[in-house]
Amino acid sequence: MKRRIPIRAGQAAGVLSVLLAVSLGANVVLAAQSRRLEASLAAQHQREMNDVADAMAGIEINLAKLLIAAGARQSVELLGETALLAQHVESGLSRLPLGYDAAGGAMKFAGQIGDYAMTLAAQVSGGGMISGEDESRITGMLTACRALGAHLTSMGDRMYQGPLDEADVYGAGAWQEEALGGEAMTYPSLIYDGPFSDGRHEGRALGLGHERVTREQAREAAARYAGVTVDRVDDAADSGGTFEAFGFTARTDSGRINVQITGQGGQLLFMMPEEAAFAQRYTGEDCLRSAAVWLADMGFGQMEACFVQQYDGMIVANFAAVQEGVLLYPDQVKVQVSMESGTVVGAECSQYLANHTHRAALTPSVTQAEAREMISDRLTVTGARLCVIPREDTQNERLCWSFEGTFAGDEYWVFIDAAEGGMIDILRLEMTQQGETAV
Repeated sequence: MKRRIPIRAGQAAGVLSVLLAVSLGANVVLAAQSRRLEASLAAQHQREMNDVADAMAGIEINLAKLLIAAGARQSVELLGETALLAQHVESGLSRLPLGYDAAGGAMKFAGQIGDYAMTLAAQVSGGGMISGEDESRITGMLTACRALGAHLTSMGDRMYQGPLDEADVYGAGAWQEEALGGEAMTYPSLIYDGPFSDGRHEGRALGLGHERVTREQAREAAARYAGVTVDRVDDAADSGGTFEAFGFTARTDSGRINVQITGQGGQLLFMMPEEAAFAQRYTGEDCLRSAAVWLADMGFGQMEACFVQQYDGMIVANFAAVQEGVLLYPDQVKVQVSMESGTVVGAECSQYLANHTHRAALTPSVTQAEAREMISDRLTVTGARLCVIPREDTQNERLCWSFEGTFAGDEYWVFIDAAEGGMIDILRLEMTQQGETAV
């Protein structure tokens, strides 16, 4: 039998007092811990915002220098550093507790700056010049960078004034819209080569894989992509941002090539020749075949050239993945082929890595004939096919009928929604010194 010990009223009150004191003490400790955690997070966010603002200031300085740079080497160095800084801005904003409405425009703008800088670097390293049109774009980007930099600095000052309440951090505080653009700031649109070549998806990269690789495994991958043995691959600067990557320099027969291999999955992020003054010994068709073979050998699967340009001595082609005969514009790889050696000397894969996955629904509800009826009779249609295109307004994709045609001497691409009908987009192809450009 259990023995019961009686507790007098005075004893019970004492026990309750002790328990209450312990409870109050625990609450005080927890509150202090919570305040320390909040202070630590606030300090972390302040540091990250300062880093983002510093990176944006670096981009602004580089763009200003680019307008007065003399020589290809200096321009390529400035553009390469700008691309890395843009990745830093984009990734830094993604780590801050900001809603997409507040930071989405700035993140997309930073991503476009990075993509444009890499494309222009390839153009210059291939012997091309920074054109008057490029200078106009750079000037527009510079203006937007200055405005965004000022807003980022203002936001950093706001963070230093005191802790932000939950509505400010996670909601849509008016100061956020003012700080990162909202309706008050617009960013220049950079359509600088093929259709949907700047299509991006926020969130998890779909084509990276799940396993982490070591630096030595990444070095082996870099050698394979560059077409050399491992002993001809040297260490170079790594990169962070959306795609954390190991950096290498490969010594090839076509010159030194910078290679970045992702830490997750060991995939090629980009290759870029340091110098590209190639003679024209191979035809454009030869170079396209070489690019297609290289993509297949490197495991990219079925790909199709959807846009081709030629810089001095180099073919630059956008290849998009193909699934069940449907062209997947979000899954693009930009390949550079030397017209002197006929070999691949460069590739840019960030869009492919961000978006590539198997699509489950590629059957149209609208027939090709029905879609054709939605196009003006003024357009002389020369071709049609199914494709998937990215949609910025929905952060999603659309299955479309793509119609190629001509009107008044110009070539157009018209995209009709294959699920619900209706025109989604129209692109006009214009000829430049390097080839066609979609606008």
